[in-house]
Amino acid sequence: MKLSIAEGYYLIALDDEEGRILAAAEKTVVPSVVSACILELYLLKKISLDEGIIRVLDTTGTGNRILDNILKKLQSGVQIVDQVKSLSSKFKDIQVDLNAMLTQRGILKKEETKLLWIPLSERMENANYAFEENIRNALKAIVFKSAKPSAALTVLFCLIDYTNILEEVFRERDELIDAEKVGKEIIEKSGVSDALAISLYSLKRFFG
Repeated sequence: MKLSIAEGYYLIALDDEEGRILAAAEKTVVPSVVSACILELYLLKKISLDEGIIRVLDTTGTGNRILDNILKKLQSGVQIVDQVKSLSSKFKDIQVDLNAMLTQRGILKKEETKLLWIPLSERMENANYAFEENIRNALKAIVFKSAKPSAALTVLFCLIDYTNILEEVFRERDELIDAEKVGKEIIEKSGVSDALAISLYSLKRFFG
């Protein structure tokens, strides 16, 4: 069972103790997930990215509901950052879909606190931590073992870095310093395509 980049990002952005999105990611989680989907569609050859401009090449479904929903809404000839902004407003509730998909796959589970029959609060529990643990281990291998990341891991690392939740993976101060150094060079050292590199740099400026 393979996780999409968006699902991987979401698991990292979800506070395991609180069962909700980390405070640092609350404002960026939707555009981050949308960005992850667009870049994964590029890796799946569903779209091209020429100088950051999207061209839809193949509208055949991927089998992933969230990726397919994004694919249906993509517009050719639009710059990736403009597309992220536009789709983020259309997919404000994308977290609901992510929670549903990850729950169906047994990765997350919903926990409700009730008073008698009245729901007071809701949180997402990590039902199968192995998936998130694999992601964390892969990210740490890039930093501590100089492992060359795949294009998908490069995208994931960059989005985590750009949205200021790198410390969720690298919690010790020295580890975080090392991870930030790797983040500055990961695009060049990973050997991703020029098209992907240009798009990642555009997103870096967007998330700022």
